[in-house]
Amino acid sequence: MDRRSINNTPTSPVTRHAMKSTLPDKPPNRTVRASIGTLGVLGMELVLMDAPPTTAYLQIYTDRRCQANCRFCSQARGADGDLLQIARGQYMPSDAREVVRRIGIAFERGYIKRACIQTIMYPEMWQDTTDLVRSIRCVCQIPISVSVFPLSDERYLLLKELGTDKLVIPLDAAERKLFERIKGRGAGSAYEWETHLDGIRRAIAVFGRGSVGTHLIIGMGERCEDALRLIDELHADGVYSALFAYTHLPGTRGLRTNLCIEHYRAVQFGAYLIREDIATFADMNFRDGDVVDFGITEEEMLRFVEKGEAFRTTGCPDCNRPYATETHSEVFNFPRSPDELEIEVIKRQIPGCG
Repeated sequence: MDRRSINNTPTSPVTRHAMKSTLPDKPPNRTVRASIGTLGVLGMELVLMDAPPTTAYLQIYTDRRCQANCRFCSQARGADGDLLQIARGQYMPSDAREVVRRIGIAFERGYIKRACIQTIMYPEMWQDTTDLVRSIRCVCQIPISVSVFPLSDERYLLLKELGTDKLVIPLDAAERKLFERIKGRGAGSAYEWETHLDGIRRAIAVFGRGSVGTHLIIGMGERCEDALRLIDELHADGVYSALFAYTHLPGTRGLRTNLCIEHYRAVQFGAYLIREDIATFADMNFRDGDVVDFGITEEEMLRFVEKGEAFRTTGCPDCNRPYATETHSEVFNFPRSPDELEIEVIKRQIPGCG
């Protein structure tokens, strides 16, 4: 078990800690969802962790289903899955004031370096989101990310003024037709590909290049070529892409999946080369949608693979998302640097390497 968690005992420094700022007496929403790993670091749950989260993962709370209807989501309107579930993570309803108070202490001690707020679509979404951002900022100056569907420019500006430094607008699907089938009209949802891309572009104008990101779920039927093309286009616009492995959850509507570790590694490694400006999509070659040449020499490829950085969790700064979409037996995104044995396995998983 990680020994750095905040201990809730009578002799704990937490009980003696005087916060410099206090929260409002009666916040409109007294409940927030927090990942089980986050609660472990905050000392609110007993959790065995070989890789503690370095970001506090939160979701605004409602006991209703999301008005959007993404096929992969257990919280979707058309799903009958567990409302606690986000991919493999469990997000437990918790006392918002206590969670926020402990985030302030954890940030001061260096256990947690960022707060990430996930949103869903329901009538009180905006009020609950801004209340939570205000509450966190009232306690400490921890960097805050907000993941949300496209909003108006005025709401982007307010989130920034309240202290949000990173804004994420998840595309999830890696190309237009896939988006339509999984998140758009084909899924019975109001989301549109162009509206999401427009929301990303407008967010860049408010938050700046490098401060806007998106999520891409790999393994929902996309080709490697489609994913890397989109990642390259977003990177050129100053948008970073966080990669997730598709996780089928009970109660969600079925979709065609092509998730395998080789496909994921190809996208992951190509995305790293693009993100680090080592190669572009135009440098790469594809056959039937699969990458056959990453646009670098074999020696360079081996060097970058052995470095290991390409296979770590991507997203906002200090985001490591331990086991968000992985199991101990199959790790897609490493929350730490992979060791030598893991690198040898990775070499066999990437086309043209090892």
